[in-house]
Amino acid sequence: MKRLFVGTCGNKVGLARYVNLFNALEVNATFYRFPSEKSLRNWEKTLSGRQDFCLSLKAFQGLTHPLSSPTWRRSGLSPEELEGLKGKVGCLRLTEATQRYFLETLELAARVSARYLLLQLPRNCEAEAAELRKFLSWAREVPGPERLHLALEIRWEDPDLLLELWEEFQTVPAFDPLLFPEFLERLRALPRLYFRLHGERQGSRLNYHKKYREEELQKLAELVKELPAEEILVFFNNVYMHEDALRFRKLWG
Repeated sequence: MKRLFVGTCGNKVGLARYVNLFNALEVNATFYRFPSEKSLRNWEKTLSGRQDFCLSLKAFQGLTHPLSSPTWRRSGLSPEELEGLKGKVGCLRLTEATQRYFLETLELAARVSARYLLLQLPRNCEAEAAELRKFLSWAREVPGPERLHLALEIRWEDPDLLLELWEEFQTVPAFDPLLFPEFLERLRALPRLYFRLHGERQGSRLNYHKKYREEELQKLAELVKELPAEEILVFFNNVYMHEDALRFRKLWG
């Protein structure tokens, strides 16, 4: 029987209310910095006993994003600390820093019973794609939560790479099936799929200020029903993500 998990990338309402509306959440806050003890305790308390809830953590930017990314401004690190990370972070380079971040992330995932860890690589990592296999080969040997799956989203168009990494490392491909049908065509036979709905493309940029039309949500629902995958995650990542995810859940029934 197909398992479908629907939610949003980040939550616009409190977690206690959110878990009564959706059966999945992608936590984006973990991308910018590791959570405080207070936040962790709240997650543990709210999610305790919810075996049917699917939690995904977006991996810390130190694993995936070079220091040139503007997202580092929200890291809370001092200029001196950032200077010490030059050439040691991002693009899944295998360094002492990324190994440390990955181990810390596994501890976090175990504590909150996360089922997925999303690794999102920006476009400027395409030139270093060869590094992926080194890192994933190392990560595969690291003991971690038994049911934790690694998911990978690349911000360049290479569905063959995602297929190869699934075959080699069982890294679940993450992509937008409506914006990138060529990814869907290449990856549709896989047993696990991770969908992130970003809105629409405007040239080379993504427009997150899109509200999905009813026929687009219907198309997505039909697509999900047709796929042979045993488990599919659908996360909305647009400005209207909360409303659109609720509409999609209602449509799905």
